[in-house]
Amino acid sequence: MGTIKIKRGLSTNLPSRPALGEILYTTDTKRFYIGNGADVAPTEFGNFAELVESLNGKASSSHNHTASNISDFNTSVDARITAQTGTSAGNIVALDSNGKIPSTLIPSSFKEAEVVADIDARDALDTFAGLHAFVIDATDDQTVASGGAEYLYNGTAWVKLSELEGLDVSVTWDNIGNKPTIVTTLLGLTDTPSSYTNSAGKLLCVNSAGTGVEYTDTFDGGTF
Repeated sequence: MGTIKIKRGLSTNLPSRPALGEILYTTDTKRFYIGNGADVAPTEFGNFAELVESLNGKASSSHNHTASNISDFNTSVDARITAQTGTSAGNIVALDSNGKIPSTLIPSSFKEAEVVADIDARDALDTFAGLHAFVIDATDDQTVASGGAEYLYNGTAWVKLSELEGLDVSVTWDNIGNKPTIVTTLLGLTDTPSSYTNSAGKLLCVNSAGTGVEYTDTFDGGTF
């Protein structure tokens, strides 16, 4: 099986400022050390059990805080939101009584879209210039023989943009032309070993030339 070794060496060669979280071991004094980052000496431990005990209860590098853990967080955020609410550039927009952004604040080139069941439902919408509506069954429109259609309200009337004509298209991967070849196994890559033979339990690492990966029996953290 593969072996992972931590950084090690004589105590006289121990780095004075190891990287934050870096674990080291002195082979002559049999002591463990953990780095505290730039300009801070490492912390010493007599054995691995002491190291584990020191780390117990410490927050991981990725963790969460709830609002209740932060002093006055909710009050400060609420006040900030209130101060920034408005209709000027950079403000937070307040939603209308329907829970939507007021249409007067939306550029005419970018308006909301509605999906409705039929033409009657489309005609019942609160319209404004730029409103898009997709009608699932648009056959009450004499120009639509079957299926749905998309419409745009131009400020005075609905204008049909396109219609589906009941068309359903299903495309399979085999029917796509000029598609890329997808590699599905490690051995299919060009910079990896070509076989798994006699490699059970081994580890993968970047080769000495830095051009690919190869098998190794040991990951060595080096010496100091």
